[in-house]
Amino acid sequence: MISRALLGRFLKYIGKSRRQICLSVISAVIYSLCAIFIPYFAGRAIDCLIPEVDFASLQKNCLLIIVLVITASVFQYVLNITNNKITYNAVRKLRDDAYSKVGRVSIGFIDRTSAGSLQSLLISDCETIGDGLILFLNQFFSGITAILFTLGIMLFINWRIALFVLIFTPVSFIVSDVIAKRSFGSFKRQSSVRAAQTSYIQEMTANFRTDYAYGISGLVNDSFDKLNEEYKKISGKATFLSSITNPSTRFINALIYASVALIGSLMVMATALTIGELASLLAYANQFMKPFNDLSAVYTELSDSFACLDRVFKFLDEEELNDDLYEEDLSLMPDISDGITIEFRDVSFSYVKGKTVLKHVSFKVESGCSLAIVGPTGFGKTTIINLLMRYYEPDSGAIYINDVDIAQIPRNVLRHYIGMVSQDTWFRDGKIVDNIRYGRPEASEDECREVSEITGADTFVKKLPERYNEIIDSGRDDISEGQRQLLSITRAMLRDPSILILDEATSSVDIVTEVRIRNAVRELLSGRTSIIIAHRLSTIIDADKIVVVENGTVSETGTHEELMKAGGFYSKLYASYTEE
Repeated sequence: MISRALLGRFLKYIGKSRRQICLSVISAVIYSLCAIFIPYFAGRAIDCLIPEVDFASLQKNCLLIIVLVITASVFQYVLNITNNKITYNAVRKLRDDAYSKVGRVSIGFIDRTSAGSLQSLLISDCETIGDGLILFLNQFFSGITAILFTLGIMLFINWRIALFVLIFTPVSFIVSDVIAKRSFGSFKRQSSVRAAQTSYIQEMTANFRTDYAYGISGLVNDSFDKLNEEYKKISGKATFLSSITNPSTRFINALIYASVALIGSLMVMATALTIGELASLLAYANQFMKPFNDLSAVYTELSDSFACLDRVFKFLDEEELNDDLYEEDLSLMPDISDGITIEFRDVSFSYVKGKTVLKHVSFKVESGCSLAIVGPTGFGKTTIINLLMRYYEPDSGAIYINDVDIAQIPRNVLRHYIGMVSQDTWFRDGKIVDNIRYGRPEASEDECREVSEITGADTFVKKLPERYNEIIDSGRDDISEGQRQLLSITRAMLRDPSILILDEATSSVDIVTEVRIRNAVRELLSGRTSIIIAHRLSTIIDADKIVVVENGTVSETGTHEELMKAGGFYSKLYASYTEE
């Protein structure tokens, strides 16, 4: 069922185009009035032929009909143009709100929601909402005007036939309302399955190499076939329910039309009605029911639109991060003129309530020093970085920068001072130079080259046909993962961050490249506070401090030499690494 709350909320988007709405209503009324009076003057023109031809009156009525047709056409054109603008403005604002919402929801929500589902919501659902709105605007005001004035003219011509038509009209409403109530639920389920389809397609096309490598294309196709079959059943039911609305109401309207023709013919034979009046009444009987048919079709279409609107508004109602995400006042950062100290104090955290990932984690990174975090996979190393970046907030304890709780530092301000290189490389479709200066758009091309030379990325970039103007994206095959990581490191270093985070940044590079990066990092980390996560222990032995994380807790802390002498978990981990 179409919710009044949804309608009221969506009206706020439409209400921002007040002038266009006024023009639309005026155009709809004038267009409808012109169309309504055409049958009336057509009937009078017929009566000019009986019993003798009255050429003067016939010419006058025909001229009026021509004027009405031209006027109706002009205002119908204005109506369509205006309604398009209203619709596109409303849907654009709705889509903008939904897209900007993506940047305001928590990382946890993004992790739980598939990219395909968000794509479907931003593209398909908003498009469906627009289709329903433009159909409504094109039919509603002109339809209401047509119903009221058609009824008035019919009452003027013959009130008995007019009342007969009016009495049986609600039957069409009852039929369309019953069908629309059932179709709304089907359209809502259809929208959900369509989102699942989009998500599945996005996921499979982005990872088709893995499918081919494991030879599971058949299983992938079978899974998609199941989704398609489910969509076919739900969509078939929704389409069937929506498609029978118009034929059902038209059948009822045809019965009413036939009854008017029969009653009117008898009245003509009894000289209670002229032939011209009967012709007008038959046209009006059909014209009177047409808006009901159109409005019933609109009502059915709106069921699909409101099902999509419900999904969009549920997304817009998701809990948001604090407004500090958009704070850009860098003075809100603690004084870092003497360097940056990072400290975790008794921090505990869980992604899912009851399943603790970090337990009472405490350590400190002195200003200008490097801290390496090692430990088994899945035991909380990356989670520490997520908390430092304020992607998530600790369940208990606190993280401090220069003795200031980072919860008091706006996210944007905090992240302005942090450069991060993760194990997952991502690049937007565009030039290499634009991707390098992604975090510092004002950087010149020469600055990008200088940093690329330091990291070693320049060695392969200058071999590309367009060099730094070469177009790159995340799916390009002729650029290796190791080369992507070099570009990712270059991007972070160009930003010249006060804090540098390397999260498995060298996991996909060869030994020679790793040595080049390690030398570059050693030079660039001078004077900077840094945190390094790596499985390759050769990349962290030079760190000023190493923290070992086991089962979500800090089990050992010290330099490489100290931990090796201690003979604990780290020494065993390093021994197994050197044996490889």
